[in-house]
Amino acid sequence: MILQPPIACFGGTFNPPHRAHFALAHAACAQLSLAQLLLIPAGQPWQKPQVLPAAHRLAMLTLALADDVLERSVGDCSLHIETLELDLPQSSYTIDTLKTLRQRMPDTPLVWLMGSDQLHNLTSWRDWQYLLDFAHIAVAQRAGSEFTAADLPMELQSVYRERVSAAASDWRSSLAGRFIPFDLPPLRVSSTAIRATLARGETPDALSSSVLKYIQTHNLYAPSL
Repeated sequence: MILQPPIACFGGTFNPPHRAHFALAHAACAQLSLAQLLLIPAGQPWQKPQVLPAAHRLAMLTLALADDVLERSVGDCSLHIETLELDLPQSSYTIDTLKTLRQRMPDTPLVWLMGSDQLHNLTSWRDWQYLLDFAHIAVAQRAGSEFTAADLPMELQSVYRERVSAAASDWRSSLAGRFIPFDLPPLRVSSTAIRATLARGETPDALSSSVLKYIQTHNLYAPSL
């Protein structure tokens, strides 16, 4: 089988989308030589039930992506929004998303992106043992907080050691099955901190101008009375 260039998937609530999300996406694009990256907003995330309605999060992500395109004169790979999880009437699970994408792209290596904090929590995901049957998993190693297999939950340690990519590009010859570490500069940004800043009536600097305007227009993340 002749494989197509790899496509990455970056899922999240994007509640709200911020500059660190795009920093991670572009770091993956550049280091993994991706053809395309899909931003996949969660519809009804089962682990984070208290999120803004999908319509607001999709609108903000669309604005953030447009601002990101304007801010970058040279793109390392194209970013697109994939709404398949938003279209579901029930909670969304990564394993189901990957199964759907694999059916759509049977000859394309898929790469699911995540931060190291998500990797530590991976064993709580539905059918986590089967994720590597459908995609590679690329894990951002933040400078100053790098991890090793010994830092992971016991049931994940041996899987990680067996499946971690030993060379920079040896994963590209297969559709799925490897963990791929990649580097990410230290970023002190989180959606939780941004929401707290907004709730205090302050202006966070990690949001694009269009996203900040949208939040202010719709009075999102205001403190509850």
